[in-house]
Amino acid sequence: MKQLLVLITLSFQLAATCQKIDSVDIPKGVVYKYCSPDIVEKAKALITKELGDTPKYELNGGILFVGPVLWARYLKIPALAAIPNGNVTINFNKEKLACKMTQDSEGFNKIWNQVLQEVSGKEIKIRKVTYKELQYYWAVISFDIEEPLLIAETPEHNYIFNLSPKTLKLVWLDEVPANMK
Repeated sequence: MKQLLVLITLSFQLAATCQKIDSVDIPKGVVYKYCSPDIVEKAKALITKELGDTPKYELNGGILFVGPVLWARYLKIPALAAIPNGNVTINFNKEKLACKMTQDSEGFNKIWNQVLQEVSGKEIKIRKVTYKELQYYWAVISFDIEEPLLIAETPEHNYIFNLSPKTLKLVWLDEVPANMK
């Protein structure tokens, strides 16, 4: 009987180790929902593939919210500024910040092609968010955070990718503010 109890205890410990979640340091008050490690790994692989030389636009769900830091840069690019509709203003630290919500696949692809141009030939590291990055993201969104939430880190820019855990489509794209790198 004692051997059976030891075997059961070891089985639970092994199962817990196999399902270990790569935890995130979550600021107080932030609602953060983990997904399975398998989904996070699939999301990392998909982002890596889609940032490569031959994207298939598999992250494209049509509607994409482009956050304020990234949109502040992209708004200066005439082809992106001309994307119709979806102009959004959010309040952040008593400031009104412009954002964009693409309305269709064409708008998504224009944004994605700009990201591809910026990361082309660069080393890219896909990782989970840091405490400070999570603080920023929580401050600009109006919904609970649900993984996969990942950072695509490049020498020049750190992009925030929030994908739907059900479809693995990109729902939010932003850039980490420069003072948080």
